[in-house]
Amino acid sequence: MGLTNYALEKMGFEKIPEGNPIVARFHSLNLYEIRGITATCESVLKPEILRRATPEIAASIGCSLNAVCQVLTRDDFADNEEEWLKEKKTTPPYMMVLTSLPNSTICKTGYWKNVSGNIITHDCFTSSKEELVQLEKEKTTSFVTALSAGLSTPEHLVSFIPIFRIVYGVTPDNLTIHDILFTFSAESCVSKAFSIDEVVSGVEAALTASEKIHSKVGYFFDLAVRESDSLKKFLYYFLVIEVHTHQVFRRLDYPSSFSALNNVPERIESEAKNLLLTYQKDAKNLTHRFVWCSLLVWEDITDEDVTQFKHMKKLRDRIYHGEEVDMKSLPLNQAQKLALKILKGEFCR
Repeated sequence: MGLTNYALEKMGFEKIPEGNPIVARFHSLNLYEIRGITATCESVLKPEILRRATPEIAASIGCSLNAVCQVLTRDDFADNEEEWLKEKKTTPPYMMVLTSLPNSTICKTGYWKNVSGNIITHDCFTSSKEELVQLEKEKTTSFVTALSAGLSTPEHLVSFIPIFRIVYGVTPDNLTIHDILFTFSAESCVSKAFSIDEVVSGVEAALTASEKIHSKVGYFFDLAVRESDSLKKFLYYFLVIEVHTHQVFRRLDYPSSFSALNNVPERIESEAKNLLLTYQKDAKNLTHRFVWCSLLVWEDITDEDVTQFKHMKKLRDRIYHGEEVDMKSLPLNQAQKLALKILKGEFCR
């Protein structure tokens, strides 16, 4: 049950005056703690240099929250950054991603109040917030997932841990409409030094690669990173692998792939390739499709990776069939690494 109008008025809210609607363009700002990059901040992670943008999202990386936020929004993130970091128990470096709706929204009815020059509304821009969530699923999560895949290697993971999210609108008069929601999590990692050129090229490549990744892949990867329950985390990572495998399989360039791969006798080359193509195109089983993609597209996937995939699939099937599994032995790290490894293939296409 929502608050009554009487309760809202007691809290200082007033009805939006008739004929004086509130117009605002809405944005979300997602803050990630980066795990796996050594924080050589002053010399490498310079927000003004690392800023990259598309029509829907803008992102930058740095060790000062306010410095990164200034580059993206021309405003500070926190009045007292040191206290905020201490309260949240988080350490640099950080990435911020600003996601923006293309158009402004008009609210003609509802309740609002002005606090120190900022507007607070009550349930006036529900549709805008829902549009932002959808845009984040389609663009933001794909970009963050692609960047994690691009900077990670089989020996070293680079993760982006979501720690804060704020949704806000900006009026034509540059007044801010607030709507805040945040999450926090903590885990340990080993960091690696990156040069500024490596980070810049990684961000640029991720923006391009994210357009090739299915929105569900970024969405499920984001859910996995945020999830604390081991079972759900494993299933989300496996969904990333499953959805991406089907996506890559469906867009295989059969003739050129087989021409580069198969060394068959010229005397029977045509019929041999037709036979192999038939087997490939008829592959419906997820494991078969994973192997075909590994054979024709994912050049870094090894026999060991395929064996690991088969083990994960058996676990996934047992879970789906209601069988008991040892939660402590779920291969969470291996599932994350394999997901990132196959996603890294998008940087080479």
